[in-house]
Amino acid sequence: MVESQAHSSRLPAMLSVQAIQDRLSTIFPEEFPDRGILVGVMAARVIFVFLYGGFIEGEGRYLRPSNVYLFTEEQAEKLSDADRLNWLATVNRPGHRMTGRRWYADTSREPIRDDLMRNQWLRLGIMQKLPGNPTTTSLPINFLSREFADLFDPELTEDLLTEAIEKWYSQHMGQATRQRMALRAQGILAKKGDLLVELPDGSRIRITAGPSSQIAKGLIEEFSARHLESPAVIWLSASDKKAIPQFVEMSASIGLKFDLGAELPDLILADMKHPIRLLFCEIVATDGAVTEARKDALLAIVRESEFPQEAVEFLSAFEDREATAFRKNFSRLAPDSLVWFRTEPNLLVVLSTAKREDTRAC
Repeated sequence: MVESQAHSSRLPAMLSVQAIQDRLSTIFPEEFPDRGILVGVMAARVIFVFLYGGFIEGEGRYLRPSNVYLFTEEQAEKLSDADRLNWLATVNRPGHRMTGRRWYADTSREPIRDDLMRNQWLRLGIMQKLPGNPTTTSLPINFLSREFADLFDPELTEDLLTEAIEKWYSQHMGQATRQRMALRAQGILAKKGDLLVELPDGSRIRITAGPSSQIAKGLIEEFSARHLESPAVIWLSASDKKAIPQFVEMSASIGLKFDLGAELPDLILADMKHPIRLLFCEIVATDGAVTEARKDALLAIVRESEFPQEAVEFLSAFEDREATAFRKNFSRLAPDSLVWFRTEPNLLVVLSTAKREDTRAC
């Protein structure tokens, strides 16, 4: 059962939609996972309506998604408390429609209700719902958390806003999100210069910085430590040189021989347990994932060597699940290959054609 709307005259001070969007961009910096939908104009408009009607934790007022997609440009300009309270008194009456140019068509219901509010804001604690109602109910049950609403106080100076955002992060962002942000920030900030990569044997190698190099560094330092028992780097193709001598020698030592003029993998990792297993890695900053054709080409290299084909696996490595390269290449990834993301080093995706009971223990 939905509580009746309270009639308190207390309403929060308003920012413009543009000012709200600017503040969202500050709250969710470039390295924040799945940032796009959180800082767009749709998010800013929905926050505007939450604040406009005072649909905030503790106020006893609750928003329904139609309050947003039926909202109009003309209503947004009526900012006095009297105008806002009049809107509150009539907005949820059956058949009520505001005059003016609507922000959204009816086809925008799902992006607002599902993609933004349910899949993002509820998960992050930005929005809450009255309990005991179906997920798809059209009743007014949604309210903005008080702590998040306070971030849009027009009186917050830059320093006070920074302090408030940090406090909100400490209370609502889990360790996994913070780690993912930190790792994404490394890739965003490291635009030039060299990267120093620590190999599993404790030695170091310097490679030219860039998006692909960041992913290669992550594979060598993070992936290998988490997903291989006894890791070693067998091969690394650096962007500024086709072959690094120490890896030519290393690959030959385990019976893996190939033409240096051929299309070689970006990285080969080995698990040096018995028997040795190899992992051919393709680093995908834009293109170059392990497709079926690419997998066949890499297997040709193995067949020309002295290494058993059944001891080889294939992996496509991306920056992040949100990365354009991943979305672009996912449908073309080869079956029976692996997928890994630099910003989530513990996560390993298996594209398996095995029956479900055969992979249940994975």
